[in-house]
Amino acid sequence: MANFQPQSRYNNGTIATNRAGKNFLVLRQPLNLSPDAGDILVTVTQDMEKRPDIVADYAYGDPQLWWVIYEFNQIRDPFFGLPKGTILRLPTLERVLAAIEQLGT
Repeated sequence: MANFQPQSRYNNGTIATNRAGKNFLVLRQPLNLSPDAGDILVTVTQDMEKRPDIVADYAYGDPQLWWVIYEFNQIRDPFFGLPKGTILRLPTLERVLAAIEQLGT
């Protein structure tokens, strides 16, 4: 079993082995987060453009939570999915951490 950081998007993935004996990562289920009245809206500035880590650091104090922002806002393109002017909906840190904790249970 692989060891990932507690807030990694791979934390609740598992390692499987194919028929050729090669290991691969089986990804986890999506976060169980729906829009909520407590969510905040953030408009991507030029400094944040194409830098979800900066948005995550601003919103959560942890740049490693960038993947939550992409998943929650259904952004699929990591290179062009965050242009200046994009309005992001961000769940509270408490909701994010609770959803991460529920992964794999």
